[in-house]
Amino acid sequence: MKIADESIALRPVDETDEDFLIELYKSSRGDDLRGLGWDEDRISEFLEMQYVAQRNLQDDHEHTSDQLVLMSGKPIGRLSVATRADEIRCVDLALLADYRNQGVGTLLIQRLQEQARPANIPLRLQVLRFNRAVNLLERLGFRRTSETGSHFQMEWLPGSVGSPANRGPRAAIPRGVVDTEG
Repeated sequence: MKIADESIALRPVDETDEDFLIELYKSSRGDDLRGLGWDEDRISEFLEMQYVAQRNLQDDHEHTSDQLVLMSGKPIGRLSVATRADEIRCVDLALLADYRNQGVGTLLIQRLQEQARPANIPLRLQVLRFNRAVNLLERLGFRRTSETGSHFQMEWLPGSVGSPANRGPRAAIPRGVVDTEG
């Protein structure tokens, strides 16, 4: 099933979203830990601690916009983006399992590309090496710029092969996705 652009919206995260965000975090990262043979209680406790640490780190970044991804008004994910004069950095993009592989992530990344293109600045992100999103990002024109034992640093430049501007006729992708005052 392909997702219609107009059914996906963003709104700033607020304190009432905390329970949803914890469950989202757990759903998007728990499989990695299950492979270690940990029991569910240990995984849940560990992921809650990681979530709190991540939130504290992000609170320290004044240019980070933290938004819920909504489908027809229902929370289905989170998009965290840091916008600076010289780059847009996708800090985190997570979707509930039922909404993955349906085009939502592609749509959100393309919206960020549309924001970066007129400003002529790169869109950068970090992704786990074994994440299936690596192939998607490469199809969208991202290239690997460096790597660690666990992650790839990736970058998309306006005018690159996968650039939305270089793919021919398509439906317009709305701009203004990220609150740059964030």
